[in-house]
Amino acid sequence: MIGHLLRRELRARLSRFTFWLLLAGSWLICAWMLFAQLEVYQQILPQLVASDVPLGINDLLVTPTLNTLALLLVFVVPTLGMEALAEERRSGRLAMLLATPLSVGQLLWGKWLGILLPTLVMILGLLLLPASLALGADVEWDRLAVALVTLGLHAAMLSALVLCCSTLTRQPAAAMTLALLIGGFLWLLDAFAPTEAPWRWLALSPHLDPGLRGTLRSDDLGYFLLLTSTALATTAILLLRQRERPPLRPLREALALGLLLGILAMAAWTSREHNRELYRVQPLPTALLQALDALEGPVIVTAWAPPYPALRARIEQLVRPLQDRYPRLALRWIDPRREPQLAREAGVQREGELLIEGMGRSQRVRELNQRQLLRALSRIARIGEPWIVVLQGHGEPGLDPQRPQQLGRWTAALEEVGYRVVGLPGNTPIPDNASLVLVVAPRRALPLPTRTTLRRHLERGGSLFWLHEDDSSDNLRSLLQIEALPGTLVTTTPETGRSPTQLRVHKGLERLLGEARQSLVLNGAHALLPGRRPPWTAVVRLMGPSTAWNETGPLRGKVRRDPLLGEREGPHLVGLAMTLDHSRILVLGDSDPARNGQLGLGDNREVLLGMVNWLTGNRLTTKPTARDLRIDWEPSTGTRLALVQMIGMPVLLILMGLLVRWYRGRG
Repeated sequence: MIGHLLRRELRARLSRFTFWLLLAGSWLICAWMLFAQLEVYQQILPQLVASDVPLGINDLLVTPTLNTLALLLVFVVPTLGMEALAEERRSGRLAMLLATPLSVGQLLWGKWLGILLPTLVMILGLLLLPASLALGADVEWDRLAVALVTLGLHAAMLSALVLCCSTLTRQPAAAMTLALLIGGFLWLLDAFAPTEAPWRWLALSPHLDPGLRGTLRSDDLGYFLLLTSTALATTAILLLRQRERPPLRPLREALALGLLLGILAMAAWTSREHNRELYRVQPLPTALLQALDALEGPVIVTAWAPPYPALRARIEQLVRPLQDRYPRLALRWIDPRREPQLAREAGVQREGELLIEGMGRSQRVRELNQRQLLRALSRIARIGEPWIVVLQGHGEPGLDPQRPQQLGRWTAALEEVGYRVVGLPGNTPIPDNASLVLVVAPRRALPLPTRTTLRRHLERGGSLFWLHEDDSSDNLRSLLQIEALPGTLVTTTPETGRSPTQLRVHKGLERLLGEARQSLVLNGAHALLPGRRPPWTAVVRLMGPSTAWNETGPLRGKVRRDPLLGEREGPHLVGLAMTLDHSRILVLGDSDPARNGQLGLGDNREVLLGMVNWLTGNRLTTKPTARDLRIDWEPSTGTRLALVQMIGMPVLLILMGLLVRWYRGRG
């Protein structure tokens, strides 16, 4: 009987044009939101990369799309299920169904599943939208799986709710309106409910958000199961009231509803007080994985934490994935309340603080998050005392992280991975513990004392990173015997959306970085001409594209190479790495990749950090914290995908609905 009823319900809904129209409209709204956010995301991507924000497409694109879908279900499910019992009562068929041998339970399950299963079909179809980003991005499939479970529970609760509302009235429109009001109230409840109010537990959004972000909690499962069960039980009571002869007495009815509400309140309290995380999507960022790979020998993490279950569980949840990746990492516990003297000697300032010791170094973590762990492990994994001195006072850009033409974001990224960056003004001597000196686009000639200190730094085994810009001085030639061709490198075949002065360089980077897929985006680079310097050995030559030449004229309109003006065809040398004993020099014919405004272009941040690692002999991480930042597809791929999702699929779904209605009309 229940199978026959369920087939009848599914045939009635799936064969109606309303279902396909709702699916097409929901698809269009979700697709519009997704690709509108994608356009904004691509605009802010350089800032995200430069600032190393630990958020990528899964947090900034996938999760908002899932939130939009969850909100649409609040409107879609009442529209699908408003006729479930209200239309049966209005037409008189409900009395006939109740008079058959079909039990109330069978009737309830058949009607409920008849609403829920078409809704699940819609959810599965709409999840293809965020999944389509996998054509060029790292989509977290386990997050989508957890979101599918959460949305399924959400749909089950809404289906039970609209079924209950449909039992209360003979008018389908009234049932839909009542279900919309209750669903909207639950959705907005957390906006005006005090944080500590017991009834705030009924708010829908706080139970949806964790699941859509990849965390499955027992409290959220309890919420959806309890509200679904309550709505179904209320529907059963209302159906029994109509079936029994004589009808249920008011006292029995009140007792049943009171018992139901009491069970709901007790279960809600139990669920809230004993909330546990059942599953969390928390993959280790690539940067953290590389920091772990750079470790050597045993590493001990001391957690200064009292035996509070919640605090220790949080620490274990943070440290356990590190132990899985690096088995020589040990976690030990010390209760600062039982060992106050040890805590004072160790300088512990708060409960839950971590002390990480390894490779002869130690670092503290006072905030329990992956970013602080990354910084601590990077400092543990460093080689020597990696001080970096930034030469200042000769027209070089400053270290302000806000101004586009300065270097603050790059130096902040260096400090984030364990280096100590110090500005060196004027003719101040270079400290003996400086591993590397950065000379970025000096506009004035370096005075003789400064050149002398740079030569001494190289003679005692230090390293030098020189980022050149066009200037009237002979700094490069006098110090490193390297000259620059006049003009700016341009190309007649720029990439789509790029200026002719923007060049992408990747040949030779793998020898410096150990990876062949990274590229450096230069803007207005200068070709280098190394002179003869026998003591130094060139180990890497970075070459620009063969279509580029050094344009000496104004960069306006259509530019062409003029050999009579000394404009040479490519490929040109734009970077040179040299070694002598323990000293290393890297000269780059452009300083723009290191500036705040362009650090986030392409792989500039990773490449520059990798170059510094090569110069200092470190194996520190260069990857951004978020591993899902990039979208690696051609612009045409994104355009075609947007057209298919925003126009093609909604039109196809509407045509399918029209076809189904036509076929149904013929029958």
